[in-house]
Amino acid sequence: MHCLICFRDITEATTWQNLWTVKEKNICDDCESKFEKVKGSTLCEKCMKPVSEEVNLCGDCYEWQERFQQDPLIQNVSIFTYNDYMKDVMACFKYRGDYELVHVFKEAIKDTFSEHFKHSFQLVPIPLSDERLSERGFNQAEALAQLIDLPIYNVLKRTHSEKQSKKSKLERLTSKNPFRANHPISGDVLIIDDIYTTGTTLRQAAQTLIDHGATTVSSLTLIRS
Repeated sequence: MHCLICFRDITEATTWQNLWTVKEKNICDDCESKFEKVKGSTLCEKCMKPVSEEVNLCGDCYEWQERFQQDPLIQNVSIFTYNDYMKDVMACFKYRGDYELVHVFKEAIKDTFSEHFKHSFQLVPIPLSDERLSERGFNQAEALAQLIDLPIYNVLKRTHSEKQSKKSKLERLTSKNPFRANHPISGDVLIIDDIYTTGTTLRQAAQTLIDHGATTVSSLTLIRS
């Protein structure tokens, strides 16, 4: 087995003690050590952004509640920070079409899901526009969702493709909802996406899902920007 990032061989000694517990790895220890987990004693209770000890919510989440009164997103859980190393890996994954890199995150995604989301959820990946999907050849959010052993519901459709990254924070907060639902959905929904920035995209998707029957909506994102 070789590392999917640096292509070096991965060797792990097998003993009688670990014979049945050794996991198949797609990333070497050196590359894995360069990923930085989201951690800290004071994180926003909604989105895991670092905050001061005096507050429970970050500025973005507070502004959303103040502006719209009700937050359609119960909670976001992110796994990694968006450090320079992660930016390079995501550039290869998303923009250079290296689909196999998704397997680097399999263990982290599955472990985080098991830790934070105990009961049954319906997985809904954030969709790409038809144009973006044609450019990349795959939807990175759906690829991440497929790492979890649950059915995937492609309920959402993106109605326009303007990038949120090109907008100011105010423009993101007040932008028109770019999602529609193909059919009703029920129960508790877990949105899967690659990067959480201000949370606007996830909340717009969550509101669409609630409007079409979802009981609650949470999100699991690979990265907290």
